[in-house]
Amino acid sequence: MISEFVNLSSGPSLKGVLPSALGALGVNAAHHGELQIPDARHVVVILIDGLGTHQLNRHPLDAPFLSHGDSRSILTEFPSTTPVALGSLGTSLPPGSHGFVGASFWLPDHEEMLAPLKWGSFPHPVSMSPEPTMFEVAASHGIDVVTIADGKHQDSGLTRSVMRGSQYVPARTESEILFTFTERQRALFNTHARALTYIYWPDLDRIGHVHGPGSAEWNAELAKVDSLVESIVDSLGPDDVAVVTSDHGMVLCPLDMRIHIQSNMMLMQGIQRIGGEARVRHLYTSASARTDVYDTWRTILDGKARIFTREEVVDSGIYAVTEDEIASRIGDLVVIALGDHALSSDTDLNSSRLLGQHGSLTREEMIVPFLIFPGGANSSLDSWDH
Repeated sequence: MISEFVNLSSGPSLKGVLPSALGALGVNAAHHGELQIPDARHVVVILIDGLGTHQLNRHPLDAPFLSHGDSRSILTEFPSTTPVALGSLGTSLPPGSHGFVGASFWLPDHEEMLAPLKWGSFPHPVSMSPEPTMFEVAASHGIDVVTIADGKHQDSGLTRSVMRGSQYVPARTESEILFTFTERQRALFNTHARALTYIYWPDLDRIGHVHGPGSAEWNAELAKVDSLVESIVDSLGPDDVAVVTSDHGMVLCPLDMRIHIQSNMMLMQGIQRIGGEARVRHLYTSASARTDVYDTWRTILDGKARIFTREEVVDSGIYAVTEDEIASRIGDLVVIALGDHALSSDTDLNSSRLLGQHGSLTREEMIVPFLIFPGGANSSLDSWDH
């Protein structure tokens, strides 16, 4: 049974990870204790896309290393989806401040929909998030900052907007990531430089979307992730620390729990644009139609989703909006799925048909691991020639 919505003010969140990492490195000391990362010379932040705490706890035999780590959890940001979460990770700001309010959303100033995971160069990435990222802050304090991730993300609009400021080293497979990381450790070994490394692993999310979280394929990928993290931790020196977290969890949405928006003419009346994703939709309407759309959706989707006006999600704190420009990106109505329902749409038909979904406010989607692994004297560094 999928649980009801989380309380967004119930604890620390993903946006605090990098400020806490910088605190551990001696920068931004006011945030040092927020997530209790111990003092370190090198902090390694590993983000496993799609690994929620609930999913990890259900499969400890497939992830023995992760399951025996520090068992704390934090909240991701809402909507519980990758571009929103990475926006908060990279900037330390909530979505209502960094401006990435969903998997896709309307930009009134440009009169177009923006899907950040498919974003190139327009609008200009820096104009979307002009404040310094945490990586830029780290580099400005003399910290050696590196990102290790798939090369296809290196020049994306999202990377250049909210993750800019580090040296990007492309690595796709587990062996490439481990080789790249150990070479970085070699380079750092005889220096006194403070360092921050960010490692991003995408495949658990991809497999969860296709086969569902908890499937045999997903479990096999979780075991691979567990081995990858253990190998990285094994190479840490005694002054290093690794932090493992995620951008969101995932729920299984059976085919018979899908509501296809365009197949119901009542749901389409008054709708001008549809954004978001299958677990949380932004509906853009004309001003004259908004009340009717609200009433219709609330009636048809009773027990399957909760419907909010833009003002309600702003006033409730679901979106901590700081500027009217950002508020205008949020749908006139925001529809948040309940249980294991999904709202598929022709606007993103392939992705909204997938078995594994995320984006809603449930505990399964919102609560993610925050695991700390200090380095030790038995690190594989000790066997290196130097």
